Amino acid sequence: MGGMRKTIVRLVAVVLLPWAAAGSAADAGKHLGVASCAGSTCHGSTRPFTDSRIRQDEYFTWQRKDAHTRAYDTLLSERSQEIAHKLALKDAANAPRCLVCHAENAPQAQRGERYMVTDGIGCEACHGGSEHWIREHTAGYKTLADRSAAGLYPTWDPIARARLCSGCHVGDNDHPMSHAIMAAGHPPILFELDTFEVLEPPHWRVDAGYVERKGPQDPARNWAAGQVEGARAVLENLAGPRFHGGAFPELAFFDCNACHHSLIKGGRARPQRSGGLPDGSVPLADSQLVMLIRWLDVVEPAAGRKWHDQWVALQAASQRSSGEVQSQARNMLVTLDSVLVPKVRATTLDDAQLRSLLKSIVAEARGSHAGDFSNAEQTAMAVSVLTTALSERGAEQVSDGLRKAVDGLYAQVMDRDRFQPDSYRGSVEKVAVALGLARGAAD
Repeated sequence: MGGMRKTIVRLVAVVLLPWAAAGSAADAGKHLGVASCAGSTCHGSTRPFTDSRIRQDEYFTWQRKDAHTRAYDTLLSERSQEIAHKLALKDAANAPRCLVCHAENAPQAQRGERYMVTDGIGCEACHGGSEHWIREHTAGYKTLADRSAAGLYPTWDPIARARLCSGCHVGDNDHPMSHAIMAAGHPPILFELDTFEVLEPPHWRVDAGYVERKGPQDPARNWAAGQVEGARAVLENLAGPRFHGGAFPELAFFDCNACHHSLIKGGRARPQRSGGLPDGSVPLADSQLVMLIRWLDVVEPAAGRKWHDQWVALQAASQRSSGEVQSQARNMLVTLDSVLVPKVRATTLDDAQLRSLLKSIVAEARGSHAGDFSNAEQTAMAVSVLTTALSERGAEQVSDGLRKAVDGLYAQVMDRDRFQPDSYRGSVEKVAVALGLARGAAD
């Protein structure tokens, strides 16, 4: 893990902090506040217990290390107030438009006596309001079904966990990210499940007991789950009412990098950039959609070809009408639910498949997406997560040369404003060679 994991943390910290955000678990129970979880015999220890099946320092970890705890405080900053002013909002710290992602913004009727909006993204934002499950929680559960029945959000399930996170980290109708918000100064958002769990940092211990209670944990499957739910959020945005309004569609749903680059230097147009669009076209944001093509190519090539063709049709529709985009997005959502989600749940890649997936992603990065920063970010995160997954199966799976090359790839995407496509392609080539791909070959 070492250098690669440290680089991941640095990357996401640069991109997100202090703009941490998270979704809210949908439930009807009252939110009793993080103080309800913070007892020293519950989750408030200052150190992990070695003789307990849980760490018991979860509150301390959240309070001292987790960026989510500072999500509300971010709204008090000068930068946030400037953004609020540009959006004609009186105060970022009291604006529902901001609180929906920067706080555990429970409805007034669901706020218990110890609930505090200033706690930011606390325990119940992810685990659900504790009114109905806190007593059973202290006694312990026998099965996962017992946990769900009590009202706990199933964060142990990677698909459910990714869906929860993507609400804010990709954006949806309940947590809308818009071009206006970004134009006012909010950083662009991004999401990759396994990477973000490293940043969080984890407040759970994956040991034999955890696996027995909640099932095996696989970074490669976490990555695929994150891509699926990120794609879902993208497609639901495109299929929904926010896609089109007035003369222009919602520009947040398009690839920022197609427009936001130097017009003087030029050379950023990429033939066949997205689904064969002609040079100069502005493609829809599609990095998660493209990553899923690579995953399906390894798991079930026929399904990969279908998803690829649907992706091409989606991009082509974006050049014609909003109605066609919405129709094609709905088609892809059907495929996502009927094909992709079941396959992600059922699939554990073996070593050969994992290595093939890595090679496929790197080969794609050599091609038409090489000059695009959003795809470069997703590629860097994917390569690091999947390389780590290989390493966890045996140190001999990953050479020192590959580790070094992956660290170099991450260095290329540390700063959006300093991104250099040619330098990035050089780092991709080093990863490719370390993986045994012929220099300059497409695959």
